[in-house]
Amino acid sequence: MRLLASVGGATFAVILMLVQNGFRNALLDNMVAVASHLDGQLMVTNRNRYVLPEPLSFPRQRLDLVESVPGVASARPFFFSDDHETRWRNPASGLTRRIRVLAFDPRDDLFDLEGVRGKVDQLRQTGVVLADVRSKSEIYGKFAEGVESEVSGRKFRVGGTFDLGTDFKSNGTLVMSARNFLDTYPARRGASPAGDRVDVGVIRLDSGANAELVRRAVAERLPADVIVLTRAALMHKEQAFWEKVTPVGIVFDIGVVMGFVVGLAICYQVLSSDIDDHLPEFATLKAMGYSNRQLMRTILAEAWYLALMGYATALATAAVLFVWLERQTGLNMRLKPFDSALIFGLTVAMCLVSGGLAGRRLTSVDPADLYA
Repeated sequence: MRLLASVGGATFAVILMLVQNGFRNALLDNMVAVASHLDGQLMVTNRNRYVLPEPLSFPRQRLDLVESVPGVASARPFFFSDDHETRWRNPASGLTRRIRVLAFDPRDDLFDLEGVRGKVDQLRQTGVVLADVRSKSEIYGKFAEGVESEVSGRKFRVGGTFDLGTDFKSNGTLVMSARNFLDTYPARRGASPAGDRVDVGVIRLDSGANAELVRRAVAERLPADVIVLTRAALMHKEQAFWEKVTPVGIVFDIGVVMGFVVGLAICYQVLSSDIDDHLPEFATLKAMGYSNRQLMRTILAEAWYLALMGYATALATAAVLFVWLERQTGLNMRLKPFDSALIFGLTVAMCLVSGGLAGRRLTSVDPADLYA
């Protein structure tokens, strides 16, 4: 029972660190989920658009300027409506709720998510959307093929579902054709197709073209109101914003630190209590000739075993917990190999430092106290 209680205390602290790290990864990965599925090597956005949900567009004619650049195979528009602009009417409750909308010409096939690519024929139809099956059903109702409702006052039918996930800004996602999108948001439509307001320009390159060289050539061709980035650079820019500029990333980092501090206190209490309970035995060993270093080595060995058992138990528990959290939140909860190694290192450090602090009492153990 003492062993179970000791391992349980260490496990709690490690689970706290794992969950905080899992939410941090969900923040960084889910906020760039849309960008990660754009099927192109280069991306064009408004220069002032620091994240994709920011409603800053540019005229489509910017993309027409770059199609003649050597190495460019195509430059196609991608539309993005954040949840402040769009309302979905819950067919069950009749209430309208904010939702994110993505749109592109189905012939361009710009979104490489499997559930979207397999339903191009549905996207081509008027009044048809695809819905993210992981959108929060308590807000929008359950998305399933055939469900009919309204998007910003226009009637739509769900022609199929895909699996993308929510993020910390959007609770659900719809995908529709560019034609349906411009019909729904006429303010985005220009006097001619060249004047349509585009959110992201997706540029595909010829086979073998050097992405960086083409990016520079495209940037030289375009005016200063837009910026050209590789897809990786766009994702890095977005992640850096959410991690370093907003307080959310810092909060989760602090959560990991707090988990370490809590674990330090728990492990110290566990090991200190164990030393107190076995103080006569340690005094006897010291009388037999064991040095303080040898006694400390015993405590550190106990701390090492506590770290191994606590981490293994916490990792198994977190795996189950992450699956449950994914179902409840729609977030992609992942524990990356580097993060697993980092938290294992923190767990070992937490237990060894606790053992070192608790073991200091052994230096003052006097065998004569046994007979006092």
